[in-house]
Amino acid sequence: MALVQIEETPSRKKLLGYVGPGFLVSVAYLDPGNLETDLQAGADHKFELLWIVLVGLSFALTIQSRSANLGVASGKHLAEHCKAEYPTSVNYCLWILAEVAVIAADIPEVVGTAFALHILFKVPIWIGVLLAGLNTLLLLGLQRYGIRKLEGVIGLLVMVLGCCFFTVMVHAKPSAEEILTGMFVPKLNGPRATSDAIALLGALIMP
Repeated sequence: MALVQIEETPSRKKLLGYVGPGFLVSVAYLDPGNLETDLQAGADHKFELLWIVLVGLSFALTIQSRSANLGVASGKHLAEHCKAEYPTSVNYCLWILAEVAVIAADIPEVVGTAFALHILFKVPIWIGVLLAGLNTLLLLGLQRYGIRKLEGVIGLLVMVLGCCFFTVMVHAKPSAEEILTGMFVPKLNGPRATSDAIALLGALIMP
């Protein structure tokens, strides 16, 4: 019965079943903190730290693909595996660390959104923080109408951001030679290169 149901599902719905979660995951790489880190590293060192991005994304792809394979093969997410494998005391410690990590990751995003609204529209910082929180609640509320609605809104926002990024890239006309050199020739020139490299690596690992 299950096989027949899958075959009768339209191809578009099957595609959305794979693409939709991908859009949701991609938001982790597009939050204000990560983008600001990337922009600052580019402003300070141009293309010299692209090799950090390449190495970080390679490790991230490996870890995420292994995690996805584990989930598909076992049918369990990470918390379920931890509950099954670790004693209760360890699981409580992991839970507390996870909560701290979520708070630490969310604070820069909320504050970053507030500053962006202030820079673009002169909205006071405290109002920007409230709007960022309201935005989160609205997106969570979309889940009541189906996960596809939430995936569609997130996908639209990601595509708008992608179009803006490629428009800026076309306007900037970066040198292909400098890009390739920065990606495959490791360099740490300048007094802030090491700290910017660590920040870039952190922005890639955090998602």
